[in-house]
Amino acid sequence: MCKYNTLKSIPIFEQLESSEIRHLSNISTIRKIEDKNILFYQGDASVHLHIVLKGNIEVFKSHVNGKIVVLKKFAPFEFIAEVSNYKNMPFPASARAKGYAEVLSIDYEKFQNSFLNHPLLVPQILSSMADKIMNLEKIVSSHLVMDATQRVAHYIYEHESEFNTIKHHKIAEKLYITPVTFSRILRKFKEEKIITLTQNGYKIERELLKKQLS
Repeated sequence: MCKYNTLKSIPIFEQLESSEIRHLSNISTIRKIEDKNILFYQGDASVHLHIVLKGNIEVFKSHVNGKIVVLKKFAPFEFIAEVSNYKNMPFPASARAKGYAEVLSIDYEKFQNSFLNHPLLVPQILSSMADKIMNLEKIVSSHLVMDATQRVAHYIYEHESEFNTIKHHKIAEKLYITPVTFSRILRKFKEEKIITLTQNGYKIERELLKKQLS
């Protein structure tokens, strides 16, 4: 697929005029990124606006002990860290491919001059920024308000069906805890009859689980 058609397939751009798509094509590149390769590092200048085209991009921070904490995973057609572009500040975290990925990288200064006040784009860009703020609030809440047990309880309470289908190490990653800690908490919940493993998956005693959140 040529770049013009690729740009036209992105929902936020699909209503743009042909001349606008061609201009957007001239100020952007498509980057092909292999698994775990870096899109940008924390502290890099935010000179490009990034949109996922294929695969997934995860934004993460690295601790001094080498541990990596994934803050957010981005799927196709999502903006990545566009608040940094808008505020003209360095990227606050790093980003890498989760599996093979393709990303549209747009020269932000030229995009700002030509498109940032476009009536078809502004509402969607603002909505995307609002989503980032809400995600940040969830991260802050989970780290500063809830301990590990409460985070697991809250996840199971809000995502009971996912709990029975997603691999537990993936859930642990979402909750920013180790798989060992996650397993220990599940064992505790089993001992207290909060969850019971059956042939059809886990049976959840929601009222008992809710008490873990108080």
